[in-house]
Amino acid sequence: EEGNRLRVSTPDTAYICEHVIFAAPLMLARYLLEKAPVVTTEYSPWVTANISLHRMPRERGLDLAWDNVIYDSTSLGYVAATHMTLGSRVDRSVWTWYTALTHGRPAAMRTELLTQTWDHWRDTILADLSRPHPDIRDCVSRIEVMRIGHAMARPTPGSIFSEARARLAMPHGRIHFAHSDVSGFSVFEEAQYRGVEAADRTMRLLSKG
Repeated sequence: EEGNRLRVSTPDTAYICEHVIFAAPLMLARYLLEKAPVVTTEYSPWVTANISLHRMPRERGLDLAWDNVIYDSTSLGYVAATHMTLGSRVDRSVWTWYTALTHGRPAAMRTELLTQTWDHWRDTILADLSRPHPDIRDCVSRIEVMRIGHAMARPTPGSIFSEARARLAMPHGRIHFAHSDVSGFSVFEEAQYRGVEAADRTMRLLSKG
C-alpha cells in the first residue's frame, strides 16, 4: 500500500494502481500480498500426463470420445487432443490422462505425490488405460507426467457457507479476489462468475472517483 494506492511490483516494472484484481489461486495470496487474508481452503493434489501415441489403440466398448471415463476406475479418465480433427483418418494422437489423489488427507497425498517415481505413474497410467485399450503399451511413444500439489480447491464440511469464505468475496481494501477459490470449489463457471463480479465491483468503485 502507498497512501490510497497500491504498488504492484514485477521484475521489470512497478505499477501504481487504484484497485487490483487478484485472479490467482488464493493460496498464493500470502506470498504476494503484504496484508493477505487468512485462507483455509484445502487443495487436492492431482497427477496429469500427456501420452503420445504413434498409432491408435484398439477399442473395447464405445468409440473414442473427447472426454473418456473408464468405468470403475479411480482415475478421472482421459481426453483426446485430436478428437476435433477434420481428417477422415487419425493415425497418431495425444491423450491427457488425469487423476486426483483423494484416498487420504491432502498433505499426506502431497507427500505421496513427491515420493512416487515416474516409473510408478507410467505403470499406473498404462494399467488403467489397458482396460479399454488392451494394446495401449504397443502404441505409446512418450509419457510426460505433471505433478500438481495444489491442483483444485476441495470443499470441506461447512466451508461453502462459512463466514471466512464469504469474506473472500468482499473487497480486501482495494484488492478484489477473482478466482474459483472464492466460491470454494474449482469449476470454470465459478471462475468466470467471480471474475465478472470483481470487474463489475471495481468499475463501480472507479466510477465514483
